[in-house]
Amino acid sequence: MVEQGGFDFYARLSSRSANPRERNELLHLRDEEGFHKGWFLAQLRARGGRPGGGLPPGLQAELETRFLAPVSSLFAAGSVENRDVLRLGAALERDAIDLYRLLRQVLDPPQQAELDRIIAEQARHLGTLEALGTP
Repeated sequence: MVEQGGFDFYARLSSRSANPRERNELLHLRDEEGFHKGWFLAQLRARGGRPGGGLPPGLQAELETRFLAPVSSLFAAGSVENRDVLRLGAALERDAIDLYRLLRQVLDPPQQAELDRIIAEQARHLGTLEALGTP
């Protein structure tokens, strides 16, 4: 859910960009979010889960509050500055990194190593967003 939200966020943000370099950076971030989603889906399936199988209500509410609602409300605004969108994206990347660090504690070493790679990529996403948002 988090990675799909990131994929959608970067797709929407890239479509708003008139700058080809910035658009390409955002499309690269979108594509990495897609790879992350694939890893999480593989982990879910390996544990007998299924996509769309539902989340515990508390986790669902937390993800809605921290990730989905802020993006929806920002893009629903009639006019929004790209700087505000980039600032929100940076905050969401920080939240994802925090969430993944918590998740890491319950994984086995091989999964921890892969999640560490994803966390490092999320940190690079954060750096990219901060650089794009700097005037």
